[in-house]
Amino acid sequence: MAATPIRVVICNDDGPPNQEESPFILPFVEHLEKKGWHVTVCLPNSQKSWIGKSMLIKDRIELSYYHRDSHEVSYHQRQANDFVLLSGTPSTCVNIALHHIFKDHSFDFVLCGPNFGRNTSTPSTLSSGTIGAALEATLCRKKAIALSFPFFSRDFKMNEIQNACMMASNVIQQIYEKDNWPINGLFNINVPLVDYDCPVHVTQFHQAYYGSLFKPLTDTNNTDNKEGVNGGSVEEQVRLASESGNEPGRTVFKFAPNIKSMTNTNDAVPGTDAWALHNKYISVTPMIASYEVAKLDQDYGVGSLNKL
Repeated sequence: MAATPIRVVICNDDGPPNQEESPFILPFVEHLEKKGWHVTVCLPNSQKSWIGKSMLIKDRIELSYYHRDSHEVSYHQRQANDFVLLSGTPSTCVNIALHHIFKDHSFDFVLCGPNFGRNTSTPSTLSSGTIGAALEATLCRKKAIALSFPFFSRDFKMNEIQNACMMASNVIQQIYEKDNWPINGLFNINVPLVDYDCPVHVTQFHQAYYGSLFKPLTDTNNTDNKEGVNGGSVEEQVRLASESGNEPGRTVFKFAPNIKSMTNTNDAVPGTDAWALHNKYISVTPMIASYEVAKLDQDYGVGSLNKL
């Protein structure tokens, strides 16, 4: 008797397939389908990275379809395997998919990814829309996995993508068959984009930090300008304009994190996800869909208020 196919609904935070920002979703879906999985897809209709588990509550969410045969997008479904697109965040996609679009479907778990790049260490994991979507699924009482494909050069090859798809599906299937999910939790998996088999390690999050994630601009017609319109820092321009009594130019801020400093894993503690990635291992991090509570037996200074 044939085994029952694994049934998943897939979301990501990189949006529909495109080579620049979302090159992994289509090969991954095709790989799972070749394995006999039943795959249903609901994605944001545009790039939604670094958005965490947010929902834009004032937005009206619009539905459209990505047609895999023509790579076109329209408001009407043409084929059963079209990808559903929503004009919302990854978490919004998961919630609407589970409770509305596919409410009559049965899924074994929600699979979020594969993310375009790593989701290791606390800065990435707390900010990731991919993990945010998996957290949303967990809060909807569904089993969930967040999957990322870290790469070490943007000049990656199709055979590396296919190998990552194979390793990822093998790890995910093993987790599914073992069926030992964290209570109120999920798994965060990072599979290196390489052309060879990688060992698998169960890990914890590497604690990391960051500074400014933005850079100021005053020339809004040139978003790559690192200085003000007339040269010099924005702070200097504002100071000079203020002293002369002139209105300073408009200032905008562009998202421009220092990725290299955030992804430096040289000091990663063994057993962490960043350590695993540094060694090009697959990391599997079981996590809980909750903020960790600090020690409650410490004196935080508020107890004295009850004595007043």
